[in-house]
Amino acid sequence: MVFEDKYCKHAHITCYRADHRDLLRPDAFLDMAQQIAVEGADSLHFGDDQLKERGCVWVLARQHVVFDRPMHFKERGRLVTWHRGIQGLFFVRDYMLLDGAGNPAVRSTSSWVVMNYLERRAVRADFLSEIVSTEPQSPDFAIEALAEKVNYPRNLELEKVASHVVRYSDVDHNEHANNVKYTVWAMDALPEELVYDHHVKELTINFNKEARPGDTVDLYHLQEADGSHIIEGRTGEHQVFIERLRFD
Repeated sequence: MVFEDKYCKHAHITCYRADHRDLLRPDAFLDMAQQIAVEGADSLHFGDDQLKERGCVWVLARQHVVFDRPMHFKERGRLVTWHRGIQGLFFVRDYMLLDGAGNPAVRSTSSWVVMNYLERRAVRADFLSEIVSTEPQSPDFAIEALAEKVNYPRNLELEKVASHVVRYSDVDHNEHANNVKYTVWAMDALPEELVYDHHVKELTINFNKEARPGDTVDLYHLQEADGSHIIEGRTGEHQVFIERLRFD
């Protein structure tokens, strides 16, 4: 892999990123990806500081992650990200977490929109044409297909398994629940024997509505025929997020 056309930083699986089996937690990778996305956008001069001058912020819409192999506590590697250009409505950003030998341990692609933070609505991609290139930073891809829309058969019923009230520890600088928290809530809502004894191999999450401080997010669960698990978060009748997780 060529690194000159990507944003890279060293990665370290610290104690707070590892689970009870000393393996990298899925939400910990998402935290790492979130931060390097900020730094990668800043390096190309279209980060939140530049967007805020236009009354806007970046908002993550969809993300797909493939965990090729578990990374362990104290393991070191390299985290890489790059802007894949604009595809349809989305600004696309990819990521790879490489192990010490340079092999992919985690691959991810994400789709972003730009939100007017005063009106709380998405704006057209061409609104930022002066600062965000439509051309990819690199021709490479971590996962070729974009993160998909998560659906489940409408003839199946989801079971309510938990509720979560958005509190101080959930809220980020955009004044809503941070997107990584949805995966934390999803993992906590799944059966303990599943999350404690198995490793997440793949996840896809869609972010459809922000959750604000004080909101109650009801969590619903469905196991699909192929063994995948769906967790949907709702506030009232509105879908906040929906996530599909596949375990080993």
